[in-house]
Amino acid sequence: MKILVIRLSAIGDVVHTLPAVHLLKKHLPGCSITWVVEEHAAGLIAACAGIDSVIVSRRAAWLRALRRGDAGGARTGAAAFLRELRREEYDCVLDFQGLFKSGILAGLARGKRKIGFARSREGAAFFYTEKAPAPGFNDHAIVRHMGLLRYIGIDDAAVVFSPFWGETEEKSVHCLLAGLEVQSAGPLIIVHPSAAWPTKCWDAGKMARVCDSLQRTYDARMVFVGSASENMPASSIISRMTEPAVNLAGRTTLQELACLLARSALMVAMDSGPMHIACAVGTPVVALFGPTAPWRTGPFGSRHSVIRKELACSPCYSKKKCPQGHHRCMADITVDDVLQVCSQYVCQAS
Repeated sequence: MKILVIRLSAIGDVVHTLPAVHLLKKHLPGCSITWVVEEHAAGLIAACAGIDSVIVSRRAAWLRALRRGDAGGARTGAAAFLRELRREEYDCVLDFQGLFKSGILAGLARGKRKIGFARSREGAAFFYTEKAPAPGFNDHAIVRHMGLLRYIGIDDAAVVFSPFWGETEEKSVHCLLAGLEVQSAGPLIIVHPSAAWPTKCWDAGKMARVCDSLQRTYDARMVFVGSASENMPASSIISRMTEPAVNLAGRTTLQELACLLARSALMVAMDSGPMHIACAVGTPVVALFGPTAPWRTGPFGSRHSVIRKELACSPCYSKKKCPQGHHRCMADITVDDVLQVCSQYVCQAS
């Protein structure tokens, strides 16, 4: 049986879809899974056990080509992608994204069954041959995905993440850790200080004080991670610290980041893709939440903690600016709030 999984972005959403791979392989022995993903998140599933092949949509690159006037290059790239998408005929196409950009790919793919959720956004359901019952809005993303599997007869709530890095990444991370400027015998604590939305971010000065305290109290190795574009927020926090820390933002692939997180005692983060990677590899997470709902996109499982202020206006899902003009959902989180929860985890790990 040939299955095409469509989940294009973002990193956290791709992570939330990974347990579906385990369940498909478990309940449909011998099935072959091809995954369609956008370039930004492709590295996450390149070596994921259970995924037999990956088709990468380079939509962002095509749009950049169009903006610089290279319509021919964009057309050539898109045509090659479309040929790859349509090369195989699939028994089942599963659109876990439910947006126009994923729905149209489901429509273009050659599949006997094309399945997505009813009431998918942006008209995506128009491209499906079958519509699964719409999931509950307030269900966690991982739970929502299970609804698509139930529709095809897989009634199993097991959440299992297959390994998605290999020996190459193990060696790379070993060398990376051996070369850290900060040497100590204390726990390795990973900090991801950024998020896709400005409204999700916490104060840099407060984060610096948290990191200083964890380093002084537990002799922790404080390591900041993120993409190359997140180097500046990490550097800004480190510049405010009085204790040593390491900035690895932009210096790891997604697979190396997963491997690094698996070796860590704790991660401190906002609602972001790396936070979900930490959950997937079993690393405890202390997550700071404001404009988004942790019951929908928070760290999944009992090993993690969410720090959140119960405000009437939260969650608001505002991406760029607080509608109330005060950003209290994040501003009211104190250094002591975060330190108290982090300390519990670090003590357990010691």
